[in-house]
Amino acid sequence: MLAGYLKIAFRNFRKNKLITFINVFGLGLSMTVGMMIMIRLQDQLSYDSFHPNSDRTYRILTDYKKQTGEQWKMASTPLPLEQELVLEDKGIESAVTIYPAFNGKATAAGKELYVNGAYTEPSFFTVFGFTLASGNKATALQEANSVVISQATAEKYFGKTNAIGQLLTMENGISFTVTGVLAEPPSKSHIQFDAFASYATVKQLEAAKLLDPKTTDWFAFNSGYTYALLKKGYREASFRNTLNNFAATLNSKNKDGIVHFTSQPISKINPGSELLLNEMSGGSSWTKFYFEIGIALIILLSACFNYTNLSIARSLTRAKEVGVRKVTGASRAQIFTQYITEAIAMALLALGFAWILLTFIIRYAPFNDDYEFIPSTFRYNPPLVIGSFVFALLTGLLAGASPAWLISSFQPLRVLKSMSTARIMGRINIRKALIVFQYSLSLVIIIFLVAFYRQFSYLAATDPGFKKDHVLVVPLQDVNEELALQQLSNINGVRAVGAASIHFTKRTGGMSIPVWISDQKNALNLNYYYADAAFIRQMGLTVTAGRNFDATATTGNESTILVNQQAVKALGLKTDDQAIGQILRMNDSTKFTIAGVLKDFTYESAAIPVRPLAFRSQAHAYNYLYLTTDAEINTANLQQQVAYLMKALLPANTIPARPEWLSEEWDKSYSQKATISLLGYLAFMAMAIATLGLLGLVMYTVEVKRKEISIRKIIGASEKQLIRLLSKGFFRLLLIAGCIAVPVGYTAGFLFLQNFPLRAGFGLLWPLGCFLFFLAIGLFTIMSQTYKAVIRNPATDMRAE
Repeated sequence: MLAGYLKIAFRNFRKNKLITFINVFGLGLSMTVGMMIMIRLQDQLSYDSFHPNSDRTYRILTDYKKQTGEQWKMASTPLPLEQELVLEDKGIESAVTIYPAFNGKATAAGKELYVNGAYTEPSFFTVFGFTLASGNKATALQEANSVVISQATAEKYFGKTNAIGQLLTMENGISFTVTGVLAEPPSKSHIQFDAFASYATVKQLEAAKLLDPKTTDWFAFNSGYTYALLKKGYREASFRNTLNNFAATLNSKNKDGIVHFTSQPISKINPGSELLLNEMSGGSSWTKFYFEIGIALIILLSACFNYTNLSIARSLTRAKEVGVRKVTGASRAQIFTQYITEAIAMALLALGFAWILLTFIIRYAPFNDDYEFIPSTFRYNPPLVIGSFVFALLTGLLAGASPAWLISSFQPLRVLKSMSTARIMGRINIRKALIVFQYSLSLVIIIFLVAFYRQFSYLAATDPGFKKDHVLVVPLQDVNEELALQQLSNINGVRAVGAASIHFTKRTGGMSIPVWISDQKNALNLNYYYADAAFIRQMGLTVTAGRNFDATATTGNESTILVNQQAVKALGLKTDDQAIGQILRMNDSTKFTIAGVLKDFTYESAAIPVRPLAFRSQAHAYNYLYLTTDAEINTANLQQQVAYLMKALLPANTIPARPEWLSEEWDKSYSQKATISLLGYLAFMAMAIATLGLLGLVMYTVEVKRKEISIRKIIGASEKQLIRLLSKGFFRLLLIAGCIAVPVGYTAGFLFLQNFPLRAGFGLLWPLGCFLFFLAIGLFTIMSQTYKAVIRNPATDMRAE
């Protein structure tokens, strides 16, 4: 029986190739979005699933509300909290603190790399399911100045050499012995660091004033992260009571605000239920997933309605087939099963197309490269494959149920006599509303896409305040900067060479630290980079007051600092000249004299206002060399020559980084290719599905009115009159969609542009132009069917009358 149904289904697919293609294409597009959401959800739910006691492991959160009304919900806590919790609450089996202050440049095996790490305790391996590929987890973090590093970090520093026992020296001069190498966890975790140093080292560093005294500061809520593993049978509610008691004690001593501690199961960190400050990793949230699922459902339901429309329109040509089958003994259940089988078969074909499209997106879609909408670790797996087949079956049932029910209800004698009396679609106001909604949605996306593209094109063309043309940026990696600077300066066509820790298009190499002039209570959190005098000069940074660094500043005698105009204002100084000679303190032992003030320039992004910034000058603190070249130079040859020279200077087995032209990278950073690609993909899907829906409605209308058209032609109606008669209702739908989408899209684009201090113009002509484009597509779709119906020979439709 099933084989017979499938045989008939595929025979009809071959007979109606265009309709089959339209249905497979529309359903396939919508199912692709659905599977993308399934893959993302599967990936996010895998976070921290490898911890053996995840059902009893909790992270402590801080909710701090200041008297001024500001409220901060943080994933972090004060450092003293963990030890006091263990002493106070006997229901805690184990607890651990993670203090993310072990970061900066680190040297080992003759290589200097940036390490993003944290201090933690031996209980780290008790609370969590992390294991060591080498080393003893029971003792790895017991002693001061010991460190456990990730496998990736071990390979970067030591290659295939055993890392155990090697020394890792931080830029503050403190050395750590490698006592363990972390094994790769079986799934993702929100805890992502290159290294974990022993927490026993922290107090030594605080005593030496190399770290701020946070281990005893109960009001440093953004210091670290606290986790607790509860004993079996111990309730979370009891644990929260302990947290409330600690909060009450703190609130009695603090008049500036009210603090509240709460617990969060580790299994609910990713996806999270709310946005938290100081979150370790940028995992997704349930709110974001609900939004994505909503978009996917809208697209899927639109495609299913389109399939329903096309199926019903096509059923008018198969009505006599149904009538004959019923007369010869077929039951309604058999007819229903036949049509629902066709719908499921169509959905399975669409699933195949969706898998092909999904593979293309994973490999080639620009938005997936940048956003990693589908994770790079994605692999086809049985649950996903089974889930996709179930998804396809449900889609087929959803799309095919309505036409199967309606078609199977045909009265055989009635349809065999004449389909003109068999009104099967009823009122189509809902379908008209759906067409309006689909076209409005796709038009809003297109209008917003135009606003987005114009804004970032405008930002790319804006003067950033520094020289970006004819500048080649060369990563230093592990090369001695003086040696590289000397050799690169001798290349023909290179006019000047400067050094800096910043890459203007990657926003890397920067740090921030509290600074003050007279009162530490009014400290300013100041971003700073390292740069030499040549960099300031050749990049065209304007000195508005004071002077540049001395030419000998790279020798390491660091006593002066340069600040921008925003820093002058933030420090409470009235003029740039007033800042010159002021002593800027970073801690009790570090102070600088402000030697010069720089005119504000874009060092982060043109999309956000310029923030306070400082430049320090210190030998061996630079990550990049900036080469200013002649305008007539052959850029490709020079780039190749510089790359070859740097490769010769690099240590063995080090992969050289590619030198980059600053102007090209600047343009790339504002091209927003990934976002435009994603919005374009969504707009294409929405437009394609809307057009298919319109096509289905037009086909149905034309099919129903064939005899009316023939009669009107016989009594003298012209083709022009008939086309106008058939098209005016659909044209009205497109106008309604435009009246809705143009103001909504324009408002969305306008509000988006308000987020930028510098913004492009966006007048009403742009949304109207988008509407005319959509109107042309809609009219072409309408005309393709109405014209075909109008030129049809009336005798063909009237022969049975």
